[in-house]
Amino acid sequence: MLKLAGMICILAGSTGFGIRMAKELDLRIEELLNLQHLMLSLRGGIRYMHQPLPEAFSGLAEYAPAPFGAFFLRTAEELKQRQGSTAEEIWNRNLKDCLGDLHMSSRELEEFRKLGSMLGYLDVEMQVDTLDHYLEQLKLSSAQAMETAKSRRRMYQYLGALGGAALVILIF
Repeated sequence: MLKLAGMICILAGSTGFGIRMAKELDLRIEELLNLQHLMLSLRGGIRYMHQPLPEAFSGLAEYAPAPFGAFFLRTAEELKQRQGSTAEEIWNRNLKDCLGDLHMSSRELEEFRKLGSMLGYLDVEMQVDTLDHYLEQLKLSSAQAMETAKSRRRMYQYLGALGGAALVILIF
């Protein structure tokens, strides 16, 4: 009876692990699409409403999903105060503090970090051009993430279940 309970626990755990890995792929896609939507809004705020960055970030923070809302709100507040830090330093600090546990790849996080170094000191047209370039990169990353998720989602789920079954066979 105890062996059966152990087998069920191993199978359930490994299957759950496989499902969680598949869910990670979906979370990455969701984050990239949310970021794409936020960057389009930021672009519009800068281009058409001529908002300074602190005001544009505050506007984004109002409707941005977690954890992006906290990132933009904190960045806006620190940009308003500007206590001896550059916009790039504030962006990078808040990126580490608020967005440390994103599901995006390291390359995607690096591109987002670079975006912060470009915003704030350029004129409106250059900022819009920078956002346009970043939006193109986000579109490519989103498409790549969707393709990756499509091919790997079932594999992770099956490998979780089969790995658990193999472990049960080896142990018992």
